Amino acid sequence: MVADYDAIAFGCPAMGAEVLEEMSFEPMFTSVEGLLSGKKIALFGSYGWGDGQWMRDWEDRCNAAGAKLACPGVMANYAPGEDSLEECKSLGAALA
Repeated sequence: MVADYDAIAFGCPAMGAEVLEEMSFEPMFTSVEGLLSGKKIALFGSYGWGDGQWMRDWEDRCNAAGAKLACPGVMANYAPGEDSLEECKSLGAALA
């Protein structure tokens, strides 16, 4: 349960019109969103179009819920490349 953890990493791809995956992830995230206040969190995901608006919207939701972002969300265009992998390592270190 989210309430049992001080730090949490969430990963989700962008879907449709730059939104979180709607069938599984969005309902799960919505169900825990109210429990994020004071939690240190990290966000990561991939996208294939757009400019990353979905990540900015997701970060805004987390900030509004009172979460403490460990670092800016990490995004990979399609599959992670060498730069994205390094950013993920930094994300993990910031969260730990």
